[in-house]
Amino acid sequence: MVDPQIDDTTDDDLGDIAFARGIAGPLGKLDHDLKTKVDEHTHTLFLQQCSMRGIDPSCAVRDCVYLLVHGKSYRQMIVEKVSHDEKRIEALTKLIGHFGAPESGAASHG
Repeated sequence: MVDPQIDDTTDDDLGDIAFARGIAGPLGKLDHDLKTKVDEHTHTLFLQQCSMRGIDPSCAVRDCVYLLVHGKSYRQMIVEKVSHDEKRIEALTKLIGHFGAPESGAASHG
């Protein structure tokens, strides 16, 4: 039986980058489930820790897996990817200018 507190959860703390089936993460599509069983006491403490940190259980499990495997939490990797993307866009904007924005002096000529 799947725990309803872990299944069908979202990462509201990530804003527009909410976790859902098939969404792309920093390393590709997130479509593989990892499941395990723990004792009731550990489960209760885990949920308390998640609540104190303001994250849902699936986010905490995902962060633990990414931290173990990559040395960084999933949320840290998302922040780094967004930061990298913003820097790339900023660099491109400096090189080629803004797209679709009217010239600042164009409105005063009319």
